[in-house]
Amino acid sequence: MLVIETHRHVKIFLESIQRNSKNSKRAYGSGLVHFAEFLKPMKQTPDSIIPLLTKGKINVYELLDQFVSYLTKQHISVKSLDLYMAAVRSFLEYFDIDIVPSKFRRRVKMPKSYADPEEPLSLSDIRELLEYCNNARLTCYLLLLVSSGLRPIEAASLRLKDIDFSTSPTRINVRKETTKTKRGRVIYCSDEATTHLKKLLQFRKNELQPETLVFSIKSNVRIPSTIYIKMLLQFEKLQKIADKDQRKENSKRHKITLHSFRRTAFSLINEQTNSEYANWFLGHNHSVYWTHKEPERREIYRTKCMPFLTIYQETRDNTIENALREKDRTIKLLTNRIGDIELHQRETSDLLKQLTPELLERIRKS
Repeated sequence: MLVIETHRHVKIFLESIQRNSKNSKRAYGSGLVHFAEFLKPMKQTPDSIIPLLTKGKINVYELLDQFVSYLTKQHISVKSLDLYMAAVRSFLEYFDIDIVPSKFRRRVKMPKSYADPEEPLSLSDIRELLEYCNNARLTCYLLLLVSSGLRPIEAASLRLKDIDFSTSPTRINVRKETTKTKRGRVIYCSDEATTHLKKLLQFRKNELQPETLVFSIKSNVRIPSTIYIKMLLQFEKLQKIADKDQRKENSKRHKITLHSFRRTAFSLINEQTNSEYANWFLGHNHSVYWTHKEPERREIYRTKCMPFLTIYQETRDNTIENALREKDRTIKLLTNRIGDIELHQRETSDLLKQLTPELLERIRKS
């Protein structure tokens, strides 16, 4: 990346991209690295190609079509190819090289992308995976992912002060700076994940500060992406031990990834509530604003979702038993209330029967 940024035009472009997202800068930078390698046989650079395109000495559509052929020969996935092409198009348009979308579609043939079907993990799959895990930090991380639906990087970004253990279930504040959609939200995690979080933090109680990242090994670690990469490497080792490291057909990607836990959370929450609540809970960009107040949202999660987002059977049974006990109490209160209303109606009816016709007539007239 440092090499590509030595080009003046590239540096200016990436600095503008970075203002909104550092991740976008890295992704676009990767695309421009490939573009620079593609231009080398022509004895051109991203800087030198701009004037040639501006003066019309090189046809931009032919150049981009050749770039697609180059990327295809590098055995780059279709999704990565789309991203790199988007980066190069954005780079050229930034410097006033017009690319008409309709002409681009006709002149530049992009390979088609066929999405692989994604399936959420079942609770039994997760339980089998965790049986091979002897890493307390990773176990806690995975239980949090499945019960809260957090994105892996969002979980790695959690600070101690973002978690409120005083509520039941535990409340988690997801900061907008750490989310994909740049929208903050307040969500919850299961009692099971809470127990593991408390145990994890107990080992570091002498060094904990409000700003401490929960899953950092050392208190001076301030970069969530570093934590995420370490957790990912540990998860891949766990997959290999558990013999669950199968890859998708014709792809380097694993069938099970850290994002699979988020898919499981969405599936179960959607099944137990509705799509509006599930989309809001997971922070999807297209979700409608959930209008219920925070205590109501928490109660929906506690009674309808948490029992089904608990992995271990013993904990799950206790959670379900508590939920049923609470439901029985509510039914009893409602039954007593109905009984009081019926008694009041009978007393009122008896009182009306005792009234004389003359008195009833006077009440009606008054």
